[in-house]
Amino acid sequence: MVITTLLIFLLDWISKNTDYDASVFNSKIIELNTEEFERIACKGKCPVLALFQENEGIYLRKMDLENLCNQSVLLHEIIHSLQNLKEIKIRNAFKEKEAYEIKNYFLSD
Repeated sequence: MVITTLLIFLLDWISKNTDYDASVFNSKIIELNTEEFERIACKGKCPVLALFQENEGIYLRKMDLENLCNQSVLLHEIIHSLQNLKEIKIRNAFKEKEAYEIKNYFLSD
């Protein structure tokens, strides 16, 4: 699935199934090969698949985006991007909890 098509689908799903206004999503999505991604995300080898960085965007390890689980990884990072746009800031632990809850709902839907 082309990332643009997937992004449209995920943002639509987020708008319909969460309290987030996905129309304000404005993060770049940067797909990188494994070595480049690991260098940015972990400064070496690691199992991380995606990462949201404020003022930079979403870094995404190149992966099969036809795979539902991989799609949910991108959705998780989109949620972090939308959380970052909220006027009311929440603690990181609660951001992760919310992102995982929405990701799990997406997977069960």
